Amino acid sequence: KPKNLGYSVLKKIYNELGIKEVLNEATKNSKIQFDLNEILSFLVFMRVLKPGSKKDAYDNRDLLFENCNFSLDDIYRSLTSLNPIQEKIQKTIWENTKDKYNRDTSTTYYDCTNYYFEIEYNDEDKYELDCDGNIIKDDNGNPLIKEKGLRKRGPEKNKRPDPIVEMGLLMDASQIPLSYDIFPGNESEKKSLIPILKRTKHQFDLDRTIVVADRGLNTSDNIIHISGTSIEQAKKLNGYVYGQSVRGADDKFKSWILENDYTTDILLDDNGKEIKFIHKSRIYPKKMRVVRDDKGKTKAGQDKVQYITVDQKQMVYYSQKYADKQKRDREKIVAKANDLISHPEKYSKATSYGVAGYVNNLKFVKSTGEIADSNNLSINEEKIKEEEKYDGYYSIITSEEHLSDIEIRNIYRGLSKIEETFKVTKSGLEARPVWVSRNDHIESHFLTCFISLVIIRLLEKRLDNKYPFEQIIE
Repeated sequence: KPKNLGYSVLKKIYNELGIKEVLNEATKNSKIQFDLNEILSFLVFMRVLKPGSKKDAYDNRDLLFENCNFSLDDIYRSLTSLNPIQEKIQKTIWENTKDKYNRDTSTTYYDCTNYYFEIEYNDEDKYELDCDGNIIKDDNGNPLIKEKGLRKRGPEKNKRPDPIVEMGLLMDASQIPLSYDIFPGNESEKKSLIPILKRTKHQFDLDRTIVVADRGLNTSDNIIHISGTSIEQAKKLNGYVYGQSVRGADDKFKSWILENDYTTDILLDDNGKEIKFIHKSRIYPKKMRVVRDDKGKTKAGQDKVQYITVDQKQMVYYSQKYADKQKRDREKIVAKANDLISHPEKYSKATSYGVAGYVNNLKFVKSTGEIADSNNLSINEEKIKEEEKYDGYYSIITSEEHLSDIEIRNIYRGLSKIEETFKVTKSGLEARPVWVSRNDHIESHFLTCFISLVIIRLLEKRLDNKYPFEQIIE
């Protein structure tokens, strides 16, 4: 049977990461009867070469040259052993690559995605119990959770109904993964940034970084946690570059966007073609409403409301290409809205996704999801006209007042690399659907995906970023 020789390249980089030493230390006094490093490296290589389930990997073990001195059961047992040391492995990878690969954390990129499971029901949370088997509650009457169920229904990226888990990924300026976190699928990704940033900075001993994130993570709490309440504080703490919704902005910001005082520069795109960069910026004191409890967690309805003014640089630019895309996207939704008005019997709350804001008087029966009254439906012309005003405009905000508009644009454009990274994990590494079910096994599955991804990015860098992922693997 043919053997794969190319994985020797993957193995060379894997050995450079120092993972074996961490695993040897972790199992030194244990009763484990298998070689944990042998299994982890095997799972990483197979994740790159022939991605699939753990059983698929084991069934195709003859693809590699080494004899696999472990069983399929040993693979599943290894997932339990790997989970407690995943953060230490992340740190060790950083320590063994930061100098060799000149890794730059002056700018870091953060984004979230989710991975689905082909199951019907959410995982249940496990609660703290007293000696009589009763659930223990805190002073506010809330049950104390011992372990959260990970697989839960949430806003899946492809609108699938399956339970999901969320992943938050932090990358350095060279687009090499730094660290990651996994959290339940029903939790808001907006609250995930600060914990992973704090942990990574502390464990990796990082200096000040400019965090770049998409507009979905642009919240008052995140901004204030990252950089404080002024440009002067941001110089000492961390900085941020965020996308900001134009249509969701306040009226003063929208009015400023429509004022015709833009500057035009000629830039080169990735293919060397000249493009117009139409832009303007200002430093603006932004008033933010922050609601927290004593532990720094958001707690609506309490008397912990603070109004904090944050100095930030706001930049807006116009793109005709983006304007054309927004127009096309809206035309598709409006066409669907018109069809809903003409044929309401074809639609339900689930199948009318995206059109609700474009149809006046659209309501649904709570129990069935059917349209409640189809007699008074009409297109929301006012919404369409309002949206058209802002077609093509995109806004970015930052704590870094010294950055030029072009620098802000270039830094923010790097965020597209993390989106491409998620595509690699989902398509190239086939990290989904996930074929394990226990929390510790799920966590360890994503550890193998993370290590595989790091190796691929390091290999791309050693090849001067001349070749795409698919070509390298081929």
